[in-house]
Amino acid sequence: MADPLVYQYRLRTEKGAWLADVILRSDGFFATVSDWGNYSFRWTAPGREFRAFVAHLAGQDDYVCSKLETRDWWDGARTLKRIREHILTYRRDGIYSKETAAEAWQSLADALGRWSGRDARNDDEIRIDEFSVWCTNTTLDEPYEFASYDYPPDVRGFCENVMPALAAAIRGELQAETQALALRHEREAWESEGGAIHV
Repeated sequence: MADPLVYQYRLRTEKGAWLADVILRSDGFFATVSDWGNYSFRWTAPGREFRAFVAHLAGQDDYVCSKLETRDWWDGARTLKRIREHILTYRRDGIYSKETAAEAWQSLADALGRWSGRDARNDDEIRIDEFSVWCTNTTLDEPYEFASYDYPPDVRGFCENVMPALAAAIRGELQAETQALALRHEREAWESEGGAIHV
């Protein structure tokens, strides 16, 4: 079995600032050092030439994140939004009475630390410890279902900033290779028809 081909990319912004160094191997190995963290993964069956596969990943942030990190970053903003939307929707649809909705808002305000002036209706996020307090004290069914997790912001930043630059570099490289191969075929065809090369 032949040794895999290795491709290296030193990625920069349009202004020349460093983004990342990326190493790809034709057998599906991917590794990077970047301003948004260091990651590695190995795809065993990309279904096409590996560089073309990696270029195709730009814009598929959730998929790339799932290969590079675990979805275990606490998303307090989304969690709080889900709780609020639940209370508002259930009240609007008549599932919660005015009193039940008021109790739900009160338990949320208590968990957020009402004494510190935080407002359950307008606050930006809920910390994981506050969420735990809320789950213990709320009367809502299955409160832990409201917890929201995401991939860490660093890996999201990597996908948003580095992957498009990597895709552009790979596409440029593949296009240059295709053009060089076409020229070589033209030259070979011309030579096989008796053409002479003058230097």
